[in-house]
Amino acid sequence: MIKSMGTLFVFWTGSNFQENGESRMKIGIIVFSKTNNTFSVAKRLRDALADKGLEVEIEQVIPEDDAPGVKPPIVFTNKPDVSPYDVVIFASPVWAFSLAGVMAEYLEQISSLQGKRVFSFVTKQLASKITGGNKANRQIKSAVAVKDGTVEKSFIVSWKNKKREQEIEGLIAEILKAV
Repeated sequence: MIKSMGTLFVFWTGSNFQENGESRMKIGIIVFSKTNNTFSVAKRLRDALADKGLEVEIEQVIPEDDAPGVKPPIVFTNKPDVSPYDVVIFASPVWAFSLAGVMAEYLEQISSLQGKRVFSFVTKQLASKITGGNKANRQIKSAVAVKDGTVEKSFIVSWKNKKREQEIEGLIAEILKAV
């Protein structure tokens, strides 16, 4: 659909708008967070993307039971739909040196990620490199691949790391550059 509004032309191209020929992508940050550490990083990322003029939403994955040891099948009271987004950013804590079971189960239940740009980040308490951050990101990458997607870049934020602020700023800067 093309509408003339004076000298402004708006083109509808499916999932994103184009104003004067410039694409306006829709970004979804899909986050599971029990302690709000992961959610606080997601909010900072959302604000930075919005400041760049991008359309961005945070949607929370909310299970009925969010205990660390909860076993599948997990019932969700809020299970975000990824289909409206051009870019999807998955965010989750690390639990027991792995991806939080809630996020792993959510990723199994989502629709296809084909044609979407995907990023991820995980948060963890311990600063040591061997405490599950890399494993959790590999688990996200594998789950995304099953849904016909590819994680372009993934990040780790270690909550007790003295350089935590730099990790957060780095992931925000990298995603801003990429989108």
